[in-house]
Amino acid sequence: MTRETRGAQLLDVAEGLFAVHGFEGTSMEDIARHAGVTRPAVYQHYSTKDAIYLACVRRARDELEEKIREPEVLLEAGAGIGPVMERAGEVFFSLLERDPQRWMVLFNPSIALSKDLSEQLTEMRRQTIVRIAGMLRHLPTEDDVRILAFSYAVSGVGEQLGRWWLANPEVPRAEVVALFRDFTTGGLTQWLKAD
Repeated sequence: MTRETRGAQLLDVAEGLFAVHGFEGTSMEDIARHAGVTRPAVYQHYSTKDAIYLACVRRARDELEEKIREPEVLLEAGAGIGPVMERAGEVFFSLLERDPQRWMVLFNPSIALSKDLSEQLTEMRRQTIVRIAGMLRHLPTEDDVRILAFSYAVSGVGEQLGRWWLANPEVPRAEVVALFRDFTTGGLTQWLKAD
C-alpha cells in the first residue's frame, strides 16, 4: 500500500471510530487495530490523535467548500434566493446522506477536546463561514456586516438541521432541503427588502 493510500485508509478507519465512539472514546491503538497495522504505523502518518481528528474534519470541510461553488454559480448568474438556497441545501444534505459518519465527526459536540484542537476546529468553521459570505457577496447589497452575520446563520441552520436529520434519518432528503431553503430564504428575502 502506498503512503498516500495508507493515510487515506487510516482516515477512513479513524472517521468511523470517531463517529461511533466520539473523540474521547477512540484511541490511536483502536485506530491501529481496526486498520490492521501497528500503532507506530499510525504515528508515521499522524503524530497525535488530535492530528488525525483534524485531518478527518479537514477532509469533510474541504469537500463541502468545494461543493459550495455550485450554488454560487447560480447566484452569479442572477438566480433568485430560493433556488440558490435550495441548491445549497441539496449540495450539503446530499453529502451528509452519502456519508453520515463523516458528518457525525464534523458535528462532534465533544467537550474533551484540547484547547488547541478546539481553536483549530473553530478556525475551520470560520473559514467555511467566510466561504459562504464570499458566495453571498453576489447579492444586491453592500452591507458586509449583515452578509457575515447571515453567513453564520446559514451555517448554523445547516449544521443544526444536519444534526436533527442524523437523528431522524426517516425524513426524506427533499423535505430536509425544503426546510433549509425555507428557513434561510425567508430571513434573507426580508433583509434584502429592508436594505
